[in-house]
Amino acid sequence: MGNGNPEQQSKRDRVRARAEAKRQAERRAQQRRTLGIVLGGVALIAVVVVFVVVLMNDGGEGGGGPSVSGEVTVEGGPRDAPLEPGDAVPPFTAPELSGGSVDWADYTGEPVVLSVWAPWCPHCQVELPIVDRVMRDYAGVGWVTIVTSIGAQPGPTPEEYMLENQLDFPVAVDDETETLAAAFGIQGFPTLYFINSDGTVALELEGEVDEATLRSSIESLT
Repeated sequence: MGNGNPEQQSKRDRVRARAEAKRQAERRAQQRRTLGIVLGGVALIAVVVVFVVVLMNDGGEGGGGPSVSGEVTVEGGPRDAPLEPGDAVPPFTAPELSGGSVDWADYTGEPVVLSVWAPWCPHCQVELPIVDRVMRDYAGVGWVTIVTSIGAQPGPTPEEYMLENQLDFPVAVDDETETLAAAFGIQGFPTLYFINSDGTVALELEGEVDEATLRSSIESLT
């Protein structure tokens, strides 16, 4: 038998070819749609990342960097050694980490515990939550801190550290020249000052302090 009418075979071939071309066109269109979705998702992620980076690097109030030069004031010049028992705390003002400002004048007339710390310091990271918890038992004693040496070594920003540990005590933010640290004669972190109600230092402790020492030092204040 023969192979049939050549004209009919040619027609069937053309139909098959058109159908195959249509299928290929549909596949290419689907591929383009899928690629568009993927690229759109990548673009959206990129926008979100940029937005987050902008927020994290916002230089506004409460940011993670040191205070701007001129925003920190302190009476007296730099010291070669920490304040000693009997020394008066130099009056100072500085921006507060969460907004507003810290003014030493607000703490006059009451005993105070003052911690000078760096956000990257592992001993500070351990000690501060303990001091904060202990201070809740001493309502009549002030509690304020100074964060300094910001960015000097790898580690969290002051804000990141406070948020991670759910801490909210007052934090005076030193400037990039470490004006406050110099005025207090800081030699290491953390440094704790236990200050009598007359504004003079009763005790200065450097390094990580245990809870028993904290309590006895606070209870010795007058």
